[in-house]
Amino acid sequence: MNFDDTRGPRTPDDTDKPRVMKTCTKCKQTKESSGFNRRRSADDGLQSWCRVCTTEAARVYNKRKKSKANRSAAQKRRWEKEKAEEQQVVPNENPFDETLIVNGEPVPVVHTSAADPVNSPDHYRTGGIECIDAMVQVFGEEAVRTYARINAFKYIWRHQYKGKPEEDLAKAAWYTRFANGEDPRKDGGQ
Repeated sequence: MNFDDTRGPRTPDDTDKPRVMKTCTKCKQTKESSGFNRRRSADDGLQSWCRVCTTEAARVYNKRKKSKANRSAAQKRRWEKEKAEEQQVVPNENPFDETLIVNGEPVPVVHTSAADPVNSPDHYRTGGIECIDAMVQVFGEEAVRTYARINAFKYIWRHQYKGKPEEDLAKAAWYTRFANGEDPRKDGGQ
């Protein structure tokens, strides 16, 4: 007696019936129904991925899970401590000037006047740190410089269409200077 995964034991009467074919949504190969695991909730009673793809995905998942589980308790504590230190902000007297503590080292955060829409817009300074400084801490300086180049291009591209062309061109110049390694906030955007 043969066994078909989708219908149970096969009798000699249905050996001449054609097998059901299905295409795996992951590898895009068409295989017989016996190449898929069962899934009662599916319309056809089969999983959408074939057995080979399911096995491979489980292997990758378990390998990743195992590598995290094999960390020692000391490594986990050190990693959590470093992550907490990266996010610690120590405020100064001025509410717009603070010092970030990154890996135990103080990093000054420079801000200019509150009414400057180009060099230090109010909406970028919510939460006690200017957005671009937080971006540098999270993504790294090189990634933020690339972002600044792209943002400068955007401001130049649309400066004639937003209603404040001079301000948009000034913002493009600001981002261009930042992309070139300068911090335009330190000299008031000059």
